[in-house]
This record gives sequence, structure tokens and C-alpha cells, in this order.
Amino acid sequence: MEKITVALPKGRLFDQTIEIFQKAGILKEEVKAKSRKLILETENFKFLLVRAKDVPTYVEYGCADIGVAGDDVLLEHSQMYISQLT
Repeated sequence: MEKITVALPKGRLFDQTIEIFQKAGILKEEVKAKSRKLILETENFKFLLVRAKDVPTYVEYGCADIGVAGDDVLLEHSQMYISQLT
């Protein structure tokens, strides 16, 4: 089975996003915002830690299946294919 690739922002949303995946039991290892590690892998997921403004680009070009970004990044990127989950 192919892993789901998720683009995660290294900026202000980093801690909140990591906490959500940890609480869901998807990401079990401790991850620090200042870490130099840019790829985290679990059994079913591959997490790419990228600049927040680059998240939509990673998804657009197929480098990531899904991404997490703030409203400001989505509004700035504003493509028709981007949808916001609330």
C-alpha cells in the first residue's frame, strides 16, 4: 500500500498540527519545531515539513496528497482546487 503524503507547515501552525496527528495516533514520535528533519514517516503516512507558503504548491504539483495551511496562505494562493475543511 502506498503511503499518504502530507505537507505540514513549519511555521506558526507547526505545533498545533503535530499535536493533532499525535492525538489521533498517526504520529507517535516527538517532533520539535527547530528540528532539521524534513521528512517523517510512519507505517501509512509520509510527512513533509515545508514552509507554510509552499504547502499549496506541494499539493498542486502532486508532491503531497494533502496539506495543512492557514487561511492566509490559502487566500494568497487562491486556486479553484483548494478547499477549506472546518
